[in-house]
Amino acid sequence: MAFALALLMVPVVFVMLWFRPRHEIQLRPMAYFYDLNTDELFVAPSGTLGPIETGSGQHKGMAAGVRAHVFCYGPYVEGTEKFIGYLEVPFDALPENQRPPGMKPDPEVEGDDLVIRRPGDQRWYDPNGPEGILIIRGLRERCPEGKSLNYLPPLAQ
Repeated sequence: MAFALALLMVPVVFVMLWFRPRHEIQLRPMAYFYDLNTDELFVAPSGTLGPIETGSGQHKGMAAGVRAHVFCYGPYVEGTEKFIGYLEVPFDALPENQRPPGMKPDPEVEGDDLVIRRPGDQRWYDPNGPEGILIIRGLRERCPEGKSLNYLPPLAQ
């Protein structure tokens, strides 16, 4: 009798396990951010361009967490040196006294409202202006011969 009951339960358990609710893993795209107060790189959801609040407080009238674009030379493998190529924040998020002089973003052009700087810089620059172009061009110019410049999203590591 017990054996027959056990045989009857096996298909019931199988059906229950097969049709149980499955919890899907939801991956959220992540991005690098940089804390302007602590000079630390951290990862946060990429749904915002920044600036975002950090535990270090405000930086010159705005939240201290700004988007960071991280690169390496050559393919990334464990131990490859990565570096911050530039920081980025929307023009309108900057306090008036930090905005690049003369910059007038075109709201019709996607990405035209962003400003950039290197981590050690004190000023933000129009990426299409002379200083911004030098920042971007400098990434490639420092690239060792025979290596390629590669953008590193957080999930690549």
